[in-house]
Amino acid sequence: MSSALRKARRGLAQGLALALAGWAARGGARRVRQIGRAVGSLHWMLAWPFWGRLRRDVSRALGVDRRRASRILLGGARTNDGAIFEALTLARPGADPQSLVDAVEIRNTGVLDDLAARGQGAILLGMHMGNGILLAGKLAAQGRPAHLVFRDPRRMRPGYLEQCIAATGATPIPLDRENPVRSFRHMLRVLTSGGLIFVLMDQASKQEGEIRSFLGKPQRTPTGVLKLAERTGVPLVPIDGLEREPNWVFTVREPLPRADGLDATLDAVVAHMEGQVRERPALWSWHQRRWKRYHFDPSAPVSKESAPCR
Repeated sequence: MSSALRKARRGLAQGLALALAGWAARGGARRVRQIGRAVGSLHWMLAWPFWGRLRRDVSRALGVDRRRASRILLGGARTNDGAIFEALTLARPGADPQSLVDAVEIRNTGVLDDLAARGQGAILLGMHMGNGILLAGKLAAQGRPAHLVFRDPRRMRPGYLEQCIAATGATPIPLDRENPVRSFRHMLRVLTSGGLIFVLMDQASKQEGEIRSFLGKPQRTPTGVLKLAERTGVPLVPIDGLEREPNWVFTVREPLPRADGLDATLDAVVAHMEGQVRERPALWSWHQRRWKRYHFDPSAPVSKESAPCR
């Protein structure tokens, strides 16, 4: 397919998605959630013939049969396609972002209160297991200075995602592709002033980071925010997704123990993320390129665990 045709197809898909998001937004939070779930289900049905390898990969990674792997993929599509659709609605005319933010529940926020009482910032580690944009907005609504680090998707017009994040009340921090030092300095200022930075850690990188096995597949895992934590001394605080229905539920975990050096810190972060996916596999975005495009390490043992399908 030529680049011009791909660009035209993406433009058409984006236009249709934004039009659907605009219609859903005018119907309130309930309609947005319902349409988002339907979009995820439709994606799963349309992708079924092409997800043969992905079903095998999920089966191998978790030690489940193919039928159960399919149910897990359906849950992941509903969760994460639904979250993306919700995000698209936030900056549409007639949208009510606050109603979506209000429906988010965050448990164990006393961890953050203790840090705030000491005037200490933190790096909040999230994953693609729910709507991180609404999570950041909920933190901001609770009076916690939440800043969300993001990279403009290539398939979305520049600046639109930033508008969606800002609509929730959270503060967007775009990753500058041309000058990453600028983004680093921005995050440094936030942390030294006692702010919170929320970042999604389960993203494979083509260039930056260190190689680690994640669910049996070696991939390059970003280390930039971990270096920032080392420099500032702020804790790394995981925030885990628990539920998607009827509303998003997250919980704040205790800060990860201080590790001896960057390699040990990265090992601890990867181990935590793997544990979360194994515990709630139907909440994770298996079908995104961050894991799907990689291959298993031939020497890695096949998982014998039985994973719950939540």
